[in-house]
Amino acid sequence: MTEATHRQRSNRRVNTMEIENITIRTPKKGDVIWVFRFPYFHCGIYESDNSVIHFAPQENSSKLKEFAVINRTPLDKFADGFPVSVIEFPSEKCFPPDEVIKRACSRLNENGYNLPFNNCDHFATWCKTGKHHSIQIDLVKKIVVAVCKAIDKSGKKESDVERYAEIACKIHEIVEIAMAPNSR
Repeated sequence: MTEATHRQRSNRRVNTMEIENITIRTPKKGDVIWVFRFPYFHCGIYESDNSVIHFAPQENSSKLKEFAVINRTPLDKFADGFPVSVIEFPSEKCFPPDEVIKRACSRLNENGYNLPFNNCDHFATWCKTGKHHSIQIDLVKKIVVAVCKAIDKSGKKESDVERYAEIACKIHEIVEIAMAPNSR
């Protein structure tokens, strides 16, 4: 599947990103992998030979995420003693493993980490599917809308608080699309 064709297919559904399965197994070349680091999952692309490409602070630099750079790290350092989960997307929505690695390598040394708009989840999902999207940020948006519904005491079927939360989520989606690597 060409990148243009893949992008057309993935742009049809802006609101959701489908995950087929989450497994704990030995990763294969081109897999999206996650490691739980409370309160989030850190994501990367398994390259091969126990190497992962992901957003991380550079060696001998500030450990702050805003200074993170896409780089190559040994799997054991990426995992930091925690189990590695493999995120499986529907195969028809994924690039072949060599293309996933090529996409990841094309962004090596890139900076510009931004938690809500350009994080490790965005990077890994983009490499695998062509869609600049964060599954974890989607979850946060759903929680915000649910909390707004719960705290609204107006009794209206659709309250202003809920509408404002949904508008904020849509604005986030627009900015997320604008910050995608192929739209800069």
